[in-house]
Amino acid sequence: MSTRGLDNLTLARKEGWQQFVDAPARTRPEPLSTRKIRALGEAARNDYDRRRREWHANLGPLRTPQLVALHEDLWDIVDSNAHDGDKAKGAVAIDAFPGPGKTTSVLAFARRFHRREIAEHGPLTPEGHQRWPVCRVGLTGNTGLKDFNRAMLEFFAHPGTNRGTAALFAARALDCMTSCHVRLLIVDDLYFLRWRNTSGVEISNHFKYIANEYPVTLVFVGVGLARRGLLDEIDAAGDPVLAQSGRRTTRLGMEPFLVDTAARCCWPSSSAWCWPAHGRGCSPTSCRTTCSPARPDTSDR
Repeated sequence: MSTRGLDNLTLARKEGWQQFVDAPARTRPEPLSTRKIRALGEAARNDYDRRRREWHANLGPLRTPQLVALHEDLWDIVDSNAHDGDKAKGAVAIDAFPGPGKTTSVLAFARRFHRREIAEHGPLTPEGHQRWPVCRVGLTGNTGLKDFNRAMLEFFAHPGTNRGTAALFAARALDCMTSCHVRLLIVDDLYFLRWRNTSGVEISNHFKYIANEYPVTLVFVGVGLARRGLLDEIDAAGDPVLAQSGRRTTRLGMEPFLVDTAARCCWPSSSAWCWPAHGRGCSPTSCRTTCSPARPDTSDR
């Protein structure tokens, strides 16, 4: 599959997700000197400039220590959730400041997970349905219970998204998840929900229902999730209605990229990255964490 057309897809639809997963690694344009570039014909120059634009616009993801650590934790949690359907699976909440690459890291992990499931089990289920190991749902600023269920159905292009109640949408989504053997449900931009109002509590209870009934591992992505009450054990009124969801959810974070003396210890002079927050300056040999090259993550492509 070509990488052309990836600028016109949406990960909210299974067709777009399939393009994202199956896209091969981009080929870096050959470096040309200024003299060779000027010697190109008009058509060749336009093609070369286009390939350079696309290459530089789509660098990464880079395997920074933040991404590597997050992926290790995600693999541990997802692989340990190989329970039978009668057991609830633990969820993951990735809660970090904007900028470190939460969504980018999760999508890179989900792509590797999707490919692994297809390689191990094949593109079709034993019943003959398409296998979709991953479902991604993005929330809007005014998402309610019915809207969330509809978004899950829209990912699968289900024809029953126009009419129905929240309960019917949930039942149809459950049928899609079980028929397509979905194992990972990513809920992006979860901070759009207002957890302190009735809708937020309903959605929290709905996530508990999904953990109990759907054969998936929930992965929440957002900013300030703990502060907004996602991981709380009681709501604003003192009711422990959120306790079960909060205790089942493992919170993961990503360190921000800071510009200070400690953060610059492993910058270009050593061609490596290390954790951006230390009490003292460090070097590649004395750093308390293992420095690793910040290179594009091509292991899953």
